[in-house]
Amino acid sequence: MASIVVWTIVGAALALAAAAAFTYRADLKNRQKRIAELERLLGDARLDALRTQLHPHFLFNALNAISAHVERDPRTARWMLDRLGTLLRMSLEHAREHEMPLERELTFITCYIDLQKARFDNRLALVTDVAPDVMSALVPSLILQPLVENAVRHGIATGSSAGQIAIRAHRNAGMLHLTVTDDGPGLPADWNQDDGFGVGLSNTRERLERLYGKQQRFEITNLAGEKSGGVQVTLTLPLHLPATGADAARTRIGGDSRDS
Repeated sequence: MASIVVWTIVGAALALAAAAAFTYRADLKNRQKRIAELERLLGDARLDALRTQLHPHFLFNALNAISAHVERDPRTARWMLDRLGTLLRMSLEHAREHEMPLERELTFITCYIDLQKARFDNRLALVTDVAPDVMSALVPSLILQPLVENAVRHGIATGSSAGQIAIRAHRNAGMLHLTVTDDGPGLPADWNQDDGFGVGLSNTRERLERLYGKQQRFEITNLAGEKSGGVQVTLTLPLHLPATGADAARTRIGGDSRDS
């Protein structure tokens, strides 16, 4: 009789322990989900803040370029304001998107270069060499603008002769390779990537790290073998293509449509 009571107590204790363990595991899983969701929301908020930081910085520089033409060339100033309006409209259209098609990003950059051409009296040329199969690849929205702006400021604006900025893109082994180069004087001998970034480049580096982690690379170097200088900015990103058709259906049920 006593053994039956003992086993009954042991069985009850084991059942309680199992129930407690199950409850603890469920609570832990729920807490982990809440923490993961909170981290995602905080990450999205930080990305939004980084992207928003670019707008006043870019707007100030664009308005500064326009102001130089207001009195001496009102017609050009009005045209530049129209282009600026196009740029702002495009940025608002993608205001809530962390990524946008490369083709759309290039359209934005072309409008931006148009503004800069007016500023430098057409001493600036833009060359693009983008493989057709990456035109739809997704890139961080407005990712090229601070890179091109940096090339204009430190490459073109420092000289008196005409300058060129080149944007190239291709895919290789599931990665998207983007480069922005200028033919300016190049980086100073004491420049280093750890502390040589301004607002735009620091913003770019952090956005890439938050979006892609260790899957991305961001490098700034002098052009090898160029006697006259020149700087190249290289972005290497995971190749993300927009989901369509069957891929989109798989994505909705938890599949992955990204090219890797």
